[in-house]
Amino acid sequence: MYDFISKHGVRIYSVLAALVPALVLVWPTVPWEALVTASAALLGVGVVAASHEDTKTLRALYEDSPFEAELKGDLGQ
Repeated sequence: MYDFISKHGVRIYSVLAALVPALVLVWPTVPWEALVTASAALLGVGVVAASHEDTKTLRALYEDSPFEAELKGDLGQ
């Protein structure tokens, strides 16, 4: 489950963020305090998700490309 969330965290976040405005359409009597709380929580989760994605990007930048040997002409022969 942790791997799934790690790989797809931003997608899950975007689905949750899209559901908040839909709550108003489905339940028009939702109190504004609940919407503000949900929005604040989503902002916090968004910062965490962006930080996690930045970490994955930095880690990938320092790894050798799997295609590097192919580009250099070293086919392992």
